[in-house]
Amino acid sequence: MSTNNDSLKQKLKDNLFNFKNIILFFFLIISIFAINYNFGTTGVVINGVTPNSPAEDSGLLFDSNAAFTSFEKVTFVNDIQINSVGQYFDEINKLNIGDKLKIKTSQNDFGYLINTKNISNTSSFASQVGISVRVEPTSNIRLGIELEGGSRLILKPTTTLDDNQFNLLVNNLQSRLDVYGASGTKVNKLEDAFSNEKYVIVESISSNKNDIFELIKRQGNFYAVMNNVTVFTGNNVLRVLNDPQNEFFNGCPQSAAGYTCSYAFAVEIDQTGANGFFNQTKKLAVTNGYLSKKVEFYLDGELITALNVASSFKYNKVTTPQITVSGNTFSEEKKALDSAQKEMKFLQAILSTQSLPSELEVVQSYSISSSLGESLLSNAILVGIAALFIVSTIIALRYRHWAIFFGIFIALIAEVIIVFGIASFMRLSIDLAAIGGLIAAIGTGVDDQVIITDEHFRKRKENMSSKKKLKAALYIIMIAYLTTLAAMVPLYFAGLKILQGFAFMIIIGVTVGVLITRPAYAAYLRIMMTSKEKRREEEEEDE
Repeated sequence: MSTNNDSLKQKLKDNLFNFKNIILFFFLIISIFAINYNFGTTGVVINGVTPNSPAEDSGLLFDSNAAFTSFEKVTFVNDIQINSVGQYFDEINKLNIGDKLKIKTSQNDFGYLINTKNISNTSSFASQVGISVRVEPTSNIRLGIELEGGSRLILKPTTTLDDNQFNLLVNNLQSRLDVYGASGTKVNKLEDAFSNEKYVIVESISSNKNDIFELIKRQGNFYAVMNNVTVFTGNNVLRVLNDPQNEFFNGCPQSAAGYTCSYAFAVEIDQTGANGFFNQTKKLAVTNGYLSKKVEFYLDGELITALNVASSFKYNKVTTPQITVSGNTFSEEKKALDSAQKEMKFLQAILSTQSLPSELEVVQSYSISSSLGESLLSNAILVGIAALFIVSTIIALRYRHWAIFFGIFIALIAEVIIVFGIASFMRLSIDLAAIGGLIAAIGTGVDDQVIITDEHFRKRKENMSSKKKLKAALYIIMIAYLTTLAAMVPLYFAGLKILQGFAFMIIIGVTVGVLITRPAYAAYLRIMMTSKEKRREEEEEDE
């Protein structure tokens, strides 16, 4: 072994001011800021605002692309301090229609004054306010549904679509879910490079899987028929008027089968649609104040409702017709109210976006509870730390230097932090596949550090300077890195989402390792295992 007479203090100082270690410290600090981990956070944050809802009308906005830790935190509801999601809903659901609702947040101490006068259903008061909330995130790391809990739907178009049609399908689905208010729901496309099959993946951490499927399974071909003629379609709808002045609750008449509730809302149609409607209404006779034919509304070939048309439509061109939607019949009035409101929201979301170019069939669907996700994450972290500790200890015992243990352990921990920092900065979701890729990247990191350590201590190369030994080791590592890239890049572009997450995390992990942590560990090892005088002599020899 090399002669080594420098004090530990001197070696630590040399490490601190080494250029390669400075680069490591720089990226480590940047990553810690990107992750922005908050210890002991408790509270409720807003993670969605329904468009055209009372909450949005009050000025409350939500940016889904914002960092998790920058989400607005709900601090007070009507001067009651909020500490949990359950407490938030308890306070909201205590209210009655017309009651004062003032929500203070971390970004608005004055508070948002929300109008509750036009809320029509007290049984789902909180949902009609239009705010989605979640437990306050502890960091900017975005976890996949396997780790945070949620639902995943894998869907397949029933007809063959070209790239433009498939992109339109994905964009329309995302828009439809946003309008519906399904916060925390993302739509991604998946293309199998081998079979050319196209799939749609819908992931949600906060919305009901059944509601999402009911919404997205509908192709959305809407049209109105009068006198056996299509008078306007969904393409003629300019916008849905779902403000309180254009949305009405029609009541819940009771029959022998139970309660059936209905809502009505207006839509604004273009001149083509208005002309088509008027061309039929002006031909019809008037009977008892109504036209002789009803207007029928269809969605995907199924009759939604048939309405009488007032006699005034015969003489006036109308651009804001009303649509009535009924829910299912239930023995309990509350369930009937919820059903009618959900059907109205579905139709409003569909009419607010274009129809889908194809119907969808479910290939796979599953849900994972948040408690199971937390258990998986905590177990993965504990096992990972234990593995790093054991591997570092074995290598240190092999070479009989505890400085090696600290170097390997710190380098690997730094690599994990930097990778998570990059993921946080890029707003990437960490799922089980990504965790698997990170573990594989750490495994290659251990191999690389063994190579670096072994090259430094190899006896048959005693006449070679430590600097040249480490250069040789880093050359071997670079060749292995390029080989890994050659294997992972095609896997990433293969099209399978689970493989993309795995491959991308390996690529990021080994790149961080080769460019940042491996050179830093090599510099650390050389400083700790050789004296400053010896290093100076080697530098002079190289010159």
